[in-house]
Amino acid sequence: MSYKISGTKSETASAADATDFGDLTQKRSGAAACSSSTRGVFAGGDIPFPGGFSNVIDYVTISSTGNATNFGDLTDERGFFGGCSDGHGGLG
Repeated sequence: MSYKISGTKSETASAADATDFGDLTQKRSGAAACSSSTRGVFAGGDIPFPGGFSNVIDYVTISSTGNATNFGDLTDERGFFGGCSDGHGGLG
């Protein structure tokens, strides 16, 4: 099973289909996520096999497709928690 990063890229005046951005660096679900207009960030999450939670932080560049890049680690492994942003990619 592959865990994909997907979303919709569209302009206001046109219809759009979902776009496959690529793969996370680690298979997981339930990650916290936030974004700015240029970057999406995914942190932690549930690892389906062998189980447990992740401490990985990944990012993707919104304007281009491609796999996520490792951005660092959380201080603890965790999953199913929230992420929010004021438009600065979760930094403020």
